[in-house]
Amino acid sequence: MAVGLCRSLRDIGQDCLLYIVIEERAGDKRNENLMRSLGDVGSFGQIRKTRCRFSPRLLFDLAANFREQGVRILHCHCYKALFYAVLMRTLGFFDGAVVYTLHGLILPKGVMPSVIRGFQMLGLRTADGVIGCSREVLASSFPDPGGVKTAAIINAIELPAGDFTALQAGKTKARKELIKRYDLDPEGLVVINVGRLSSQKNFPLYLQLIQRDMSMDPDSRANYLIVGNGELQADLEAIAEKLGIRHRVVFTGFVSDMDSVYLGADLLIQTSTWEGTPMCLLEARAYGLPVIAPAVGGNIDVVTSGKDGLLYPVGDADSLMAAFAEYCRDAALRQNHGQAAYEQTGTEFGMRDWALRHMDFYSVLTEGNAPEGLA
Repeated sequence: MAVGLCRSLRDIGQDCLLYIVIEERAGDKRNENLMRSLGDVGSFGQIRKTRCRFSPRLLFDLAANFREQGVRILHCHCYKALFYAVLMRTLGFFDGAVVYTLHGLILPKGVMPSVIRGFQMLGLRTADGVIGCSREVLASSFPDPGGVKTAAIINAIELPAGDFTALQAGKTKARKELIKRYDLDPEGLVVINVGRLSSQKNFPLYLQLIQRDMSMDPDSRANYLIVGNGELQADLEAIAEKLGIRHRVVFTGFVSDMDSVYLGADLLIQTSTWEGTPMCLLEARAYGLPVIAPAVGGNIDVVTSGKDGLLYPVGDADSLMAAFAEYCRDAALRQNHGQAAYEQTGTEFGMRDWALRHMDFYSVLTEGNAPEGLA
């Protein structure tokens, strides 16, 4: 989201710099996937690397760069970036405004999660402005902002085609390629669930749906994909094996060309226990894909259930199955909801308007004056 925002701000004529800090302890593979997914940021981005959770050398290096570039606003997109920004200002290394975007952060119990929560709350209280990527995230994570200025600015996306008909023209080819790539049944629906394989995404509920579908309809030819990688892959494969559905589930691993997946699929199912405003939801809708998603976080700001998608109560397997069955038996409904989702996404979640909403918020922080430098 930080990359997309920086590009969008530059597109409307605002000077903007992107600083990406890579923690080498995350592992080469994960960092390579990250950089590949970001695309070319060389014209406006700088990359720093560190081997530790906190680096004084990095702090001084960033502060010097900000002074040299004349940065007046630091917009942070993770709690560590916020911690660096607040510390710089406390030490007198930076005298501009600090903004933080809450993307939704729910952590398990434990010492380290408690430390993370503490740093985030300290940062929230000392920031000049806080943006929530959904109304729910802002209300639940920062219910009492005090004197800190806040706004809910939902994520945005660029439509891949100028109109729905042009988009659909490439669907047949994309579907054939997807079927060939993963050896799928060409006669069945292609159902995808996209995200990092973590507890937040609640993939076991998705596996439960697959088992129920197979039990209720032994002749079902639906193809089920889990698109993404993560620490729980082995556990999820074991669950699928135990449920007797391992042969029906494709674990794709990391996919760099998600455009072809969205265009070739028939339906996106999301099973998360919590969300900010997930990009996979906007991405799927931008490709005219009907979506079944839990009524949580920014999902309720994006999907109008029954009009351009279907929402269900978080964790409710029966409601999820009912929504899935509705889409399975009605191709026209999938088509109509997909088109409505595409059109609504283009109208309400465009990149230009998203950038302008951020500029309005920055101007509030600088007392009505457009900021001269952003990072």
